[in-house]
Amino acid sequence: MNKISSALLGALLALALATSAGAQVFSPTFQAPYMGNDVGLYISDVENELGIEGILRRGMGGYDLGLRLGFAEDAILLGADARTPLNIAGTAPLGIALTFGGQGALGDSNAFGAQAGLSIGHAFRIPELTVTPYIHPRAVLLFGDLEDEGLDARAELGVDVALRPNFILRLGANLGAGADYGFGLALRR
Repeated sequence: MNKISSALLGALLALALATSAGAQVFSPTFQAPYMGNDVGLYISDVENELGIEGILRRGMGGYDLGLRLGFAEDAILLGADARTPLNIAGTAPLGIALTFGGQGALGDSNAFGAQAGLSIGHAFRIPELTVTPYIHPRAVLLFGDLEDEGLDARAELGVDVALRPNFILRLGANLGAGADYGFGLALRR
């Protein structure tokens, strides 16, 4: 089995193991497998509440870091994430990135989570437009005032649509029971 088939099989296995909706712990990750410098505003379904977040991402050598700040109806959302593309021989044309992140929801009740996973996708380029569909399976550890504390497998299906010159429309939907979703617009810097 070649490396592309192995990567796809791993993504499908992680998807099959996803038992509930996942997120950058509480909201979608919006992490395609390719690095970027951008700032965006996102609207998401966060635990059945409307959430609004700003995300600032900055590339730093072989990885990028993201900072997240937002709110849901009864909580302030704070988070950070990191993404580093993996240059694995034989995975072309797939982009694969290792991701890490954490998020806290602070309010009437406090909840925290951390995640680690792989973002797997491909950038389809046509003049003035790049479409990047991806799947982002990951392991999530949740703790705090939650019914579902502990370790969980989750996955997000997303797409980035980059419009020239500098705008990116992002959509993300978590797979599994009670799926959350989100969308937003980022400005590439």
